[in-house]
Amino acid sequence: MADKKGENCISPAAADALIAAHDGDTALLALYLARHPGADDETAAAVLCRTRAEIANAREKLGRILHADRAARTDRPFYPTDEPVDYPAKEIVGTFEKDRSFQPILGELTRILGNTPSRAYLNTLVDIYDHLGMPPEVIMVLLNYCNDEIRRRYGSERRPSPRQISEEAYTWANREILSLEQADAYIAAGAKRREDKSRIAALMGIRGRELSRTESKYLESWIEMGFDDEAIAAAFDRTLTNTGALKWPYLNGILKNWHAKGLHDAAAIEAAEGRRREQGRGNGTPGEVDPDELERIRRKVSGEKI
Repeated sequence: MADKKGENCISPAAADALIAAHDGDTALLALYLARHPGADDETAAAVLCRTRAEIANAREKLGRILHADRAARTDRPFYPTDEPVDYPAKEIVGTFEKDRSFQPILGELTRILGNTPSRAYLNTLVDIYDHLGMPPEVIMVLLNYCNDEIRRRYGSERRPSPRQISEEAYTWANREILSLEQADAYIAAGAKRREDKSRIAALMGIRGRELSRTESKYLESWIEMGFDDEAIAAAFDRTLTNTGALKWPYLNGILKNWHAKGLHDAAAIEAAEGRRREQGRGNGTPGEVDPDELERIRRKVSGEKI
């Protein structure tokens, strides 16, 4: 995989990674591409006395090593460009003709879209493969993941746009998802997170619709804090009692207060608040002021509905 700017494609760090890989075919291909940038698999196989399959496998491993090396040297995440990628038509055609691993990718995208991909889609595929260094089999998983997500959110008639595919690909690249195992783990974690959010939303009476971005962020933060369902349900009940409605900032404030005290399940919360009440009665002095109780008193005094 040649560097577009003509720089030496093998840095000292990449050379160390090649040595550590103990793969002669990958190292040999790296040396060959350093001298002959842009060479296709068929030519490389003939010159290096290897099969096409061996060269394709070596190119995939080399792509992973160079991807990690670029990320380390730039020390910054990948960002999709503001404008759509615009590779010259000759370069697009050349990439697809020289690398047979692109044929299954193109076939899969055609199947997903239901028609021949436009140049915008081809631009995106080349960018993901060339700039991000994503292996072909991972690109195919990515395409299906994007399609599943778009259909789930917007209906079975919708298909992912080139921009949506590109943005998801850059997310994967920044998370260093470069193998089928990593992709499967990422997708499984996302499904688990979506299931958790759906279950918690149902506890609050939210069903039959997608959560807004703000709502989703609240739920994700509560899950990351470590609250169980009962604790969130208790905070929700207290929010309704005190405000008469689902006030997200108010509910979030209750949970953040519990989180600061290390209370993340309903039993621990009840025990802690029971001890606080007992301490207040036992020493004859007012206990810690309960913000919820203050809110009830304020509404009662002001004549608001409690």
